[in-house]
Amino acid sequence: MPAGLEVTLAAAEPAVMDPVCIDFDERGRMWVAEMGDYPFAEGEATDDGSVTWQDGVPGEGAGRGLMHSRIRILEDADEDGVYESSRLFLDGLRHVTGLACWDGGVFVAGVPDIFFARDDDGDGRCDRRETWYTGFTAGNPQHLVNGFCLGLDGWFHGANGDSGGSIECVRSGERFELGRYDFRFDPRSGAFRREVGMTQVGKWRDDFGNWFGTNNALPGWHYWLPLAHLERHPDVVVAAPRADLTPDRRVRPLGEPQRRLNQPSQAGMVTSACHPMPYRDTVLGSAAVGAIFIAEPAHNLVLRRVLDYSGPTIAALRHPDDTEVEFLTSSDRWFRPIMARTGPDGALYVVDMARLVLEHPEWVPAEMARRMQLRGGETLGRVWRVAPPGHPATRAPVSLASTSGWARDTAQRLALERGVLDDEVAVRALADHESPAVRVQALFTLDCLGLLPAGELVARLGTEWPRARGAALVAAGGDGLAEGEAILVEAGPEQTAKPVPSPVLAPADPDRQAVVARYAAAASHPGDPVRGRAVFTRAGCAACHKLGDEGVELGPDLATVGRKPATQIIEAIFDPDRAVEQRYAATVVVTDEGVPLQGIVVAETPGSLTLRLAGGGERILRRGAIESISTLPRSLMPAGLEQVLSPDDCADLLAALQAP
Repeated sequence: MPAGLEVTLAAAEPAVMDPVCIDFDERGRMWVAEMGDYPFAEGEATDDGSVTWQDGVPGEGAGRGLMHSRIRILEDADEDGVYESSRLFLDGLRHVTGLACWDGGVFVAGVPDIFFARDDDGDGRCDRRETWYTGFTAGNPQHLVNGFCLGLDGWFHGANGDSGGSIECVRSGERFELGRYDFRFDPRSGAFRREVGMTQVGKWRDDFGNWFGTNNALPGWHYWLPLAHLERHPDVVVAAPRADLTPDRRVRPLGEPQRRLNQPSQAGMVTSACHPMPYRDTVLGSAAVGAIFIAEPAHNLVLRRVLDYSGPTIAALRHPDDTEVEFLTSSDRWFRPIMARTGPDGALYVVDMARLVLEHPEWVPAEMARRMQLRGGETLGRVWRVAPPGHPATRAPVSLASTSGWARDTAQRLALERGVLDDEVAVRALADHESPAVRVQALFTLDCLGLLPAGELVARLGTEWPRARGAALVAAGGDGLAEGEAILVEAGPEQTAKPVPSPVLAPADPDRQAVVARYAAAASHPGDPVRGRAVFTRAGCAACHKLGDEGVELGPDLATVGRKPATQIIEAIFDPDRAVEQRYAATVVVTDEGVPLQGIVVAETPGSLTLRLAGGGERILRRGAIESISTLPRSLMPAGLEQVLSPDDCADLLAALQAP
């Protein structure tokens, strides 16, 4: 930990087990989503059925009674920083990935639904459960719908999870094809809208409505262009409405990295980033001014980056104190931080799932997965508290005038639940508060409740500090703001390059597992990384992958792939369709001229679609020029590479991929 901060244990098993997400209500109680059914719920298996929920269970199935998700309420009644009371609110759920407090209960993300669960009689247990939205795609729990964060607009914003779905709004009957979009919903009316995406785990905002998301291999994105602008101007074509927060994907663990699935004995790269969360309080002092915290459970650490607002999009820079080691890191490989969230007392609460195996067996060779303790740690779980030594755990008063982002969000939420303000005059006076964050949230709260005349929100914020002016542009949704529209520059029909040739392969042997078995010995053969780089080029790998400065970044980042066990890489090379992440699935687009294009969708807006092509280059297609779109249930990587790779070639290629 940085100097001037300490870590203490706020909660641990058996009070909490398998935590993946937390939220705090107005009483300071911690609501916890517990994913006890990771990696499998009862009856689940990998896509090919080779590994099932019955495999890898320690102690002859000792923990199978826990193979479900739960919602739990923890309480620190004496406000000493330790949550001494634990109550099970709701049990028997499936892959719960997020929750948010609302009106005495919580909205819960649990595939295939988002539902609302409420405690009507005040005993801390669920009395009422209502499904609001359904149709989110089930599957690998690392790629499921998740959330939620209350926006300045009074809607809860959620993350796609990379799996999409055909969403039905139960109340209205409306349907939405989620595709590659994230989403938001109004907890008052039940309205549902798509939003710019696609985020894998955790979509969060700063004090001024700037949204951030991530996926496993990226520290984060800044979603710089709200979908409302593009929906109102479908003629506008953009390459991508999001930008990388930082090109620096290195991580600096504590001590020597330990060899395991995602981290052999070499310098690490981001491989499991989740919940990029801006710190919105003052308690941590200079250690967190302008900071965004990103959990990285595979490397047992929490990243700290400093947000830089000086450019056309927001960037994230390494904190000057984190040059040798990251903000929070442990040599204990069971330390699995999933989320770092600001609490009611201004401390940073780190959600630790405390599992032995983080990698889902979908991405692990079957024989290896069956020998692993896939559920090791299923009865464990911790929540850590990071604060200055001696800092009291007293929660901040709920108020829109607070320096605490949690206190302002809670005040706004309570006002939305009631539909009225306790003191409208006082809230209007906050429009002149010395803090820009307070001014912005007070004005948005008034606007959400219909208490501002049309245009007043934009008029007030339009003359404000630059970040507040940005909030005004978002609030306006693109209407009548010529200056705002100047940033929407139309891109040409194609650009993320000289095409790289792909190999021409004959029809592949349908018995892919037999092919994998023939090449398995290459995992133990010494290879030559220099020859391996030549194989990388000759075999056409460069058409979809980047190795150093060579190749095209279309498929998974090889900096991450190269750190996996050799047997797992061999399986991915020769049986690429065994486990396909949605974001890497092959998509075929047929233009209105009948021209078929195949690639990976990297951006989607109401007016355009950006397709990254194998071999290099991108095509940005207007919606009106597209005849049809179909996503195939297979990888863009071809099966049949045994036709161009010998076992010796494979050993050399492995050496090149795994070289430091």
